[in-house]
Amino acid sequence: MDNIEILEGYPDHILAKIENRDRIRKTSLPPYIDGVGLELVFEDLKLWQVGILTVSFKGGTSELHRQIADTANEWTKYGNIRLDFGYNNDTKTFRQWTPTDPSHIRVGFEYKGYWSLVGTDSKDFNIARDGEITLNLEKFDQQLPQSWAGTVIHEFGHALGFHHEHQSPDATCDFDWEKLYDFLSKPPNEWSRAKVDHNLRKLPGGGLTYSPHDKTSIMHYAFPAWMFKKGEESTCFTSRNNVLSPMDKKMMGDAYPASRGAFETLTNTRINNLEKILLSNQLKDDSTKNYFNRHLNFLKTDKQALEMFK
Repeated sequence: MDNIEILEGYPDHILAKIENRDRIRKTSLPPYIDGVGLELVFEDLKLWQVGILTVSFKGGTSELHRQIADTANEWTKYGNIRLDFGYNNDTKTFRQWTPTDPSHIRVGFEYKGYWSLVGTDSKDFNIARDGEITLNLEKFDQQLPQSWAGTVIHEFGHALGFHHEHQSPDATCDFDWEKLYDFLSKPPNEWSRAKVDHNLRKLPGGGLTYSPHDKTSIMHYAFPAWMFKKGEESTCFTSRNNVLSPMDKKMMGDAYPASRGAFETLTNTRINNLEKILLSNQLKDDSTKNYFNRHLNFLKTDKQALEMFK
């Protein structure tokens, strides 16, 4: 079998929080809102409302921060949102992480692997408190790996609310699951079956932010041929993607529209969905209820995003 690098996956403590949060939602809320599956409502709510996302760095040099910022900003060319890295022209430095840092995206280099929370999950206190790292680039502060720029774009894609393309509802990846479970249970990954499923199984369909399967997407893993029953003939087999595909650019524009009318329509839909969630008699968990209330209050009072349309 081909050698394989450490695959992108959350640390166990973060994955446990996500799974617990999702389990509470599934048991305490109705499966549909206005005929739309609840899973899809939640995926839409992971897209940011604010016009400017603040980013901070824990560790690393100013030169490394500049390289990451310049690369991540490729996304902003195609959607109506901005990344604010807190550059200070006098000191030539970028925004520094603090223990109670409220930045939307908090970049660190200390954890194992490359990963990012998806969109607004980084402001969900059930998943990450202020000051906790939300996007990790292992050892970038020691040496930039080969194809580092593609990794940065991929992880900031997650931070903007996009999932893996190989998990798209439109993808049909013929993974050889038993081989995967066996191989990924061994070093260096040491994944449980549940972790394999979380990272590779298909997501529910019908949402607003997925396209026809695009194996050239920056959000698509490059897997060795042995992982697929059809090998290199699989529809999901691809070489590593290091730049945004045409479909990535289109989806960015759809998720963060330049039209004020389209933006207001999305906002009103999200407000309506949250109000109906909060009216559910099944919703007993206080931390979940508080999160939804914070999200709803923000959507109703946010003025910053409208600045993007002036």
